[in-house]
Amino acid sequence: MKHRSHSLNSRSRQSGVVLFVALILLVILSLIGVTAARMQTVEERMARNEDNHQLAAQAAEAALRSAEGGLLSGIYTNFAANTNGLYELTASNGSVVSTMNWGSAAAVLPYSGPPLASIPTGAQAPKFVIESLPPVAAPGESINQVQYATPTTPVAVYRVTATGQGADQSSTTTIQSIMR
Repeated sequence: MKHRSHSLNSRSRQSGVVLFVALILLVILSLIGVTAARMQTVEERMARNEDNHQLAAQAAEAALRSAEGGLLSGIYTNFAANTNGLYELTASNGSVVSTMNWGSAAAVLPYSGPPLASIPTGAQAPKFVIESLPPVAAPGESINQVQYATPTTPVAVYRVTATGQGADQSSTTTIQSIMR
């Protein structure tokens, strides 16, 4: 009988060790599962942010191209007033873009081109500013009358700055182009 009771004592001790090891493994597996779920959430957030960034870039690009088209067609001409999104860059006033209040309707021009049907409603309100830069000579020519008897007509140069927001307004993209 002693032999039998002795084997029962060693089994009960082993059962306790197995339970402890099983609980440790269960905790480790739970931590791995929670970490994997958190990584999935972070990846979804990253994908949503990238999508918002792309929508903002598309909206800003549409505004930029619309402003360039308006410049080429002669819609935008009153730069001397320095208001309503049309500004004249001079040595005294410098660029307005760095201090621009994009939320002010009087300081910027709203996009008014074709409908942005492929962009969600929240991103369909891009804005832009056009700055008239000092005129330049065409390549190989000069504006200076000292060098040439008949100077060429200066070429007008413009800097267009457009900004767009993502669908949930968490992402903003600003792009510029210089055209003559």
